[in-house]
Amino acid sequence: FYLIFHSFLNTSAELLQFADRSFFRDWWNAPNLEIFWKTWNLPVHRWCVRHLYKPLLSSGFSKTTSISAVFFLSALLHEYLVSIPLRMFKAGVFLGMLAQVPLVHLSRKVEHRFGSKFGNMMVWASLIIGQPLVIMMYYHDYVIQHFGPQIETFGDTCQC
Repeated sequence: FYLIFHSFLNTSAELLQFADRSFFRDWWNAPNLEIFWKTWNLPVHRWCVRHLYKPLLSSGFSKTTSISAVFFLSALLHEYLVSIPLRMFKAGVFLGMLAQVPLVHLSRKVEHRFGSKFGNMMVWASLIIGQPLVIMMYYHDYVIQHFGPQIETFGDTCQC
């Protein structure tokens, strides 16, 4: 995280003489998933607000529909970024990103009912359980698809 979002982006900003060096805020303290998504990647968030969310709102769509459309596009792009290098389409990343829309609403309810600490615990649970689980599913499927029957388990190597 530090290497990519802080060091690399600040070095690039310095070389390109880019004045706005605010790439993230304190997303680790987010009281709900909505605040997390608004603070963890500011350039992407600002682009989505400027080019997707606000135009949809001004066209008469509701906030929920606009947010859902932003997450839908983000889900497509994330799935593309994962499935193309691995040469397989499983829709896990896509569905995980789409699941963020109801999780945002749920985490807001948790925050309002139980406080910001419980909302933050829900953010961290999502980060610790959700994303690694999807990555492990893709890794498992990749290994099975590319190395399938050639892999021996530990128990199979024993000649007892």
